[in-house]
Amino acid sequence: MTALEEIPQPTRERLDQIGAAGLVVGLLVPAPAETIELAIERARESAAKLYTATRTVVLYPALDAPLPTPESETLRTVPFPFISAGRSLDPAESIRAACDTVFAVASNLNARAIAIVVSDLEHVTAQWIYSLVRPILELDFDLVTPCYTHAKFEGLLNSAIVSPLTRALYGRRIEHPLGPDFGFSVRLARHISARSAPSDGRSLASLTLDAICYGFEICQATLGLRRYPPIDWMKQSSVLVQILDPVFREMEHRAAFWQRARGSKPVPVFGEAPEAGDSRSDSIDPRRLFESFELACRNLQDIWGAILPPGTLLELNKLARGRPEAFYLPDRLWSRIIYDFALGHHLRVLNPDHLLRAMTPLYLAWAASYALEPDSISGSARLEQLALAFEQAKPYALSRWRWPDRFNP
Repeated sequence: MTALEEIPQPTRERLDQIGAAGLVVGLLVPAPAETIELAIERARESAAKLYTATRTVVLYPALDAPLPTPESETLRTVPFPFISAGRSLDPAESIRAACDTVFAVASNLNARAIAIVVSDLEHVTAQWIYSLVRPILELDFDLVTPCYTHAKFEGLLNSAIVSPLTRALYGRRIEHPLGPDFGFSVRLARHISARSAPSDGRSLASLTLDAICYGFEICQATLGLRRYPPIDWMKQSSVLVQILDPVFREMEHRAAFWQRARGSKPVPVFGEAPEAGDSRSDSIDPRRLFESFELACRNLQDIWGAILPPGTLLELNKLARGRPEAFYLPDRLWSRIIYDFALGHHLRVLNPDHLLRAMTPLYLAWAASYALEPDSISGSARLEQLALAFEQAKPYALSRWRWPDRFNP
C-alpha cells in the first residue's frame, strides 16, 4: 500500500478538491489548536513573501474538531491523521512515516516545494518556514537542512557524533543532517518515495543521505533559536538507541559510497549566522558523568572488549584512573570509538540495542570532557576541531571495516 492509499478517504476527497498547490507545509508535531492556528498563519505569511499567487496547503495534525481557519484562494488547510491506526512507531519512525505521507500529498498536488516542521510550533516563526522553502522555490535547491541556535549542551548527540560522522563519511559539511525541520523539492521527494515504501523502516537519517548519495543540490538555512527538552544525562541509553541505530544502519547500507568519498566540501548556508546559545541554561555535572564512565570501565570490560581494540581499552582504563576535574577525552580517541561501535553494529557483535546501551557511558565521558574544556575556544571552532578528527580517523575506519580480523590495533 502506498502512502497516498493509507490516507483516509475523506482526506483524499479534500485533497482532490484542492487540486494543485505550489507549496505544501507539513506541521508534524502535535500542539494545541491555538498553537496550530498560529503556525498556519505564519505559513501564510511565509508564502506571501515568496509569491503572492502561490497556493499553499498546510497539513496539520488532526484534532477532535477541524480548526475554524479562514481560507483563501492561496491557502488551504487539511487536518491530517499522519499515523495510521494500529501502527506502533517510536517518535523518529513516526516523523519519517509522516514525511512519506507529506511527500505523497505534495507529489499528487504537483507542488514545487515542501516544508517539514517538527520543532515546537510555538517557537516556529514565519521566517523559519520561509527560510526552509525559499532556496527551493527561488534558487532550485532540492534539500534545505537547518542551522539552529541553541545552548552549548543542547543537541549534543548531533554535535558529538551525528554531524562529524556524516561529514567524514559522506563528504558534506552539514550541521544538522537529521533535521528534523527540512525543505524538499518535489524532485527529491519523489526520488525518496520511489526508493522507499512507507512500511520499510527507513529513518530520518536516510533523507539527507539520499540527497548526498544521488547528487541532489543541498544547502542549509539558519532558522534561529530551537528549544530542546531538558536533558536527563542519566537516561541517555534510549536516546542513543533511537538516534544512532538508524545512523549506523545507513552507514552499513551505504558503505560502497562512503568508502569512495574523500575529504569534505562545504554546503552553502543562507541567512545570518546564528549567535552562540546561552550555556547558562544548561545543567551538567561533569563529575557525575565521569563517575558513570569510571564505573563502566570496571563493569563493562568484557562487552567493550568485543567491540574495542586492546589499545583503545588500555587508553580508556588509564583515563578512568585520572582525576575527574582534569578529565579529557581526546578527539582522536573519541572518533575511533565511534567507528569501532559502528563496526560492531555492522558485524552484529552484540544485539544492536545492547551494543548502543553499552556505548552510553562513553558518550557521557565525552560530554564530561567537553564540559570541562576551557571556554577560550568558541563552540563552532571547537566542533570544527572534532569534525576534522573524524575525517583524519576515516582511514582507520576503512581499514577496520574492510579487514576487521586483520586490523585490530
